[in-house]
Amino acid sequence: VMQRFGLISPNQASSAKSAKLNVIKRSVSHINKYPAFMDMVRRQLHEDYDEDDLQTEGLYIFTSMDPFVQSEAETVLANELSTMERYYGIKHNTLQSAMVITNSTNGEVQAIIGGRETGYAGFNRALDARRHIGSLIKPVIYLTALEQAERFHVASILKDEAISVVLSRGKYWSPENYDKKFHGDVPAIKALTNSYNLATINLGLELGVDKVIATLRRLGVSRPVNVYPSFLLGATELSPMDVTQAYQTLANGGFSVPLRSIRAVVDSHGRPLQRYELKLSQAADPRAVYILNRAMELVVREGTGRKLYQRFPEALSIAGKTGTTNDLKDSWFAGYTGDRLAVVWMGRDDNESAGFSGSTGAMRIWGRVLEELGTRSLELIAPDEVSDYWVDINTGAVTLESCSDSVSLPFITGSIEKSVQKQCSTTLP
Repeated sequence: VMQRFGLISPNQASSAKSAKLNVIKRSVSHINKYPAFMDMVRRQLHEDYDEDDLQTEGLYIFTSMDPFVQSEAETVLANELSTMERYYGIKHNTLQSAMVITNSTNGEVQAIIGGRETGYAGFNRALDARRHIGSLIKPVIYLTALEQAERFHVASILKDEAISVVLSRGKYWSPENYDKKFHGDVPAIKALTNSYNLATINLGLELGVDKVIATLRRLGVSRPVNVYPSFLLGATELSPMDVTQAYQTLANGGFSVPLRSIRAVVDSHGRPLQRYELKLSQAADPRAVYILNRAMELVVREGTGRKLYQRFPEALSIAGKTGTTNDLKDSWFAGYTGDRLAVVWMGRDDNESAGFSGSTGAMRIWGRVLEELGTRSLELIAPDEVSDYWVDINTGAVTLESCSDSVSLPFITGSIEKSVQKQCSTTLP
């Protein structure tokens, strides 16, 4: 470019191109084995202390990192990436991944993996890689709707049909479903379980993109996002840590707790300078979040996340959501159990297609890590003003008794009672 604009001669350009870059050989840090996690610790410290104090006061920092969780997750992630590359004939070291693991009840970060080469302090993908999140946005859309109980519930019928949105300069946005099919009128629970794009977009457009963004903000994501219809398909760039913050609020029943890596700071004499106490604030209607979490259990049990149960016992309850972006560039899975929340991103640094959907890539890593660590079943406690009915997952018919293809799902009191049928029927509500 400099040569093109006449700032240097062709000979100078040729000489510069052939010169060595003088890049030093990379070495493993012997001071810190966990550079990605310590990166977050430093950032949180810098929010409360001056740089000079951090370097001269001899502070002792007590973190929330679990060395066992960190080490096991690092090993499994690296092994899984190598295995996938060998099995699918992908060039070695092409795939990359990042992972954040927290305590699902209090927001303490247990492990952060910034890339497959975990011993090197470099680009921290867990904190800094901003990628399109795909279908991970869908629970935010359904939560926005569920909080409007007078208009919407899990058996509401959505239209999974072609959409064409007029953009600026005469352009159109015409999204498709992952399977390239239209599914007609479908209950909301089926649309979420099977991750139907068109039904969800129609719902999001009816709610308003601004309303969905407002919900994302309440869940704890402050990063700027795209205010376009494509936002409803996850065409906005967030980091794995951003996603973890949002799903942490869902795992906490609608109560937001800031993610934290530091428990306490004491000076060189052992005197406490600051404690990082648990801070809870209600961010969403607990009734709507409970209903969403029950639906996301179904996503894992019968929907796009069902392959997890090839690895876990049926009795273990897991809530989660897969995410896949255009051309299989980004593979995501966010899931939580009774004691752990984990978010995994997998893709390529050059933003080319990685070749994996959320369920075939990131979810595989999630499953292997949680299998190695061990976990407790998710036990959801129903809030007041919520009642269960049977819902035909294909027609949306709501009944008092179990019918063919029906599942037990919760409703906010007053939102469905007039439509409940005593016996099984194929009549739409």
